[in-house]
Amino acid sequence: MSQNPLLALITPYLGGKKVLFPIPTISKEEVVFLKDLVATGKYKPVIDRRYPLEEIVDAYKYVETGQKTGNVVITL
Repeated sequence: MSQNPLLALITPYLGGKKVLFPIPTISKEEVVFLKDLVATGKYKPVIDRRYPLEEIVDAYKYVETGQKTGNVVITL
């Protein structure tokens, strides 16, 4: 629901619910820290599976099963 701003504006009046928009709050120092971790090899992302773009439907179905243990990568 938070992806539709118009719906988010009228929802409190229709359903009594509050819609929150997450605002990223990452600082320049945090970005530099993460960049350094990646550059030094101290951070390695976990890649569960790779799918070619032609199999994106299968990749989505796999993610939806809830069995993934890392990132699912779509290759072009």
